[in-house]
Amino acid sequence: MDLRLDGQVVLVTAASKGIGFAVAERFAREGATVIISSREGASLDDAVERIGSGVTKQAADLTEDGSGTSLIERVIAEHGRLDILVSNTPGPRIMPALDTTDEDWEAAYGALLRPAVQLSRRAAKQMCLQGSGSIVFLTSTWVKQPAVGGVLSSTMRSGVSALAKQLALELAPHGVRVNQVMPGATGTARMRDIIRAKSLQHATTEDEERATTVRDIPLGRWAEAAEIADTVAFLASPVSSFSTGIAINIDGGAVRSTL
Repeated sequence: MDLRLDGQVVLVTAASKGIGFAVAERFAREGATVIISSREGASLDDAVERIGSGVTKQAADLTEDGSGTSLIERVIAEHGRLDILVSNTPGPRIMPALDTTDEDWEAAYGALLRPAVQLSRRAAKQMCLQGSGSIVFLTSTWVKQPAVGGVLSSTMRSGVSALAKQLALELAPHGVRVNQVMPGATGTARMRDIIRAKSLQHATTEDEERATTVRDIPLGRWAEAAEIADTVAFLASPVSSFSTGIAINIDGGAVRSTL
């Protein structure tokens, strides 16, 4: 299917690896002009090289207050517009709720919720001027079905989820669509960190924790990052032009709620 993304200017954050990288790669294959962002370093340079033509980088540490806004402004200054924003942020520490400190909560806010607000607010203003645009937030199925140890992620990503719904409502009259993709267990380094944390917490092996996770997924496996990317690209694209305010689980059937 032609997603009609040729020439669209797309920014993907936290894109040097994992799901963000897969999303950027998918857009590049569709002929979009892709800007990837992450902290400056070898992994960001490597991602640009691996994806190849049509991809450039804008380094940004989104944990710094204001960096989301300045990142969007740099992209607009360079390309003159922004058609699609994929707001992706790395996950915080995995730990029981009662073990968290005020500093943990402040760090999680600064890494997950504040960047999503700053990125989308500035991007939306540009898109409203253009009369078109698409924002996709990558959150997590933990928004719908929390997991032990995931309190920082589920709480902050729930805030992002509420933001997505609010923006979908307010931006629709301006021709700007806002949607949310909620990945479940996906074969990334982040997922391996979660498995490792669970094995330490439960005094089990990582293989046992991996088997437990897969057992709860009706399709019997983890997702591939490319499978998440396919959904993001479709939802962001003009092919999905009548879709806004949607939250889609990509989790192999693990979350079966209808809400």
